[in-house]
Amino acid sequence: MTIFTTLSHSTPRTRTRNRTIVGVSLSILVHVLLFVVLRPSLQKINVQANSSHEPLEVTFVHSTPPPAAIKQPTPPEKTKPVKKSSPQPKQIARAKPSPSPARVPAREAPPPSPTAITQAPPEMDMSTMLNAARERRRAAEDSATRENAEARAAEQGPSANEIARANIAFQARKASGGTNGVFEIVSKGPRVAQYVFRGWTSDIRNSQRQTITVDAGPNGDVEKAIVDSMIALIRKYYSGDFNWESAKLGRVVSLSARQADTAGLQAFLLREFFG
Repeated sequence: MTIFTTLSHSTPRTRTRNRTIVGVSLSILVHVLLFVVLRPSLQKINVQANSSHEPLEVTFVHSTPPPAAIKQPTPPEKTKPVKKSSPQPKQIARAKPSPSPARVPAREAPPPSPTAITQAPPEMDMSTMLNAARERRRAAEDSATRENAEARAAEQGPSANEIARANIAFQARKASGGTNGVFEIVSKGPRVAQYVFRGWTSDIRNSQRQTITVDAGPNGDVEKAIVDSMIALIRKYYSGDFNWESAKLGRVVSLSARQADTAGLQAFLLREFFG
């Protein structure tokens, strides 16, 4: 009874062990078969992987163009008169290092149309136009220079040269004698100016000095106001003709202090002092 019980207990354990051995053996056999079957593929992959790391060597060889054929000089031919045709575009030969496909011939440039050619005016007309343009340019430059000088003189007042030029003596002669005098502009502004008059009869050492202030008023002409004041002073001594020694003209000029000649005397003094 005891023996049977032992055998009955050991039989299931033996079966389990046998099954384990069989499973392990089958697993080993399957792995061996897979290794045998996949080994060639693994070797190819390894070879490709190793070959991708090898350096690539490339050698460049310069191709030399074939020597150009030397053309033999052709004997000169007699030229024949050819009708003039439209100018053809110049063709430039270029060296080709390697053969290339044929180029498409370039289009010829059309000849210039006759309407595009303009006739030049005659030489006489051109010279006349150039002279006229030169005269206009010279007149414009002279006018601009004169206007600039007048503007600077009005802004800065009389310069040393203008004051020296203003020291102009005038003389008047009558049968019984006359009065001499010298005008000198000492200052001039936009509205107010001053000038000095030294007058004498026979001896300059007995001259009398007068300082006259002129106010042109708002928006007034100070130069015209100076000249009008001088004319009024001259008429205190002379009412007819008198002689004026002009430093600007370099000679003695006969002037008139009459009322009818006011415009002419005024224009002369403006040119003499400020012209």
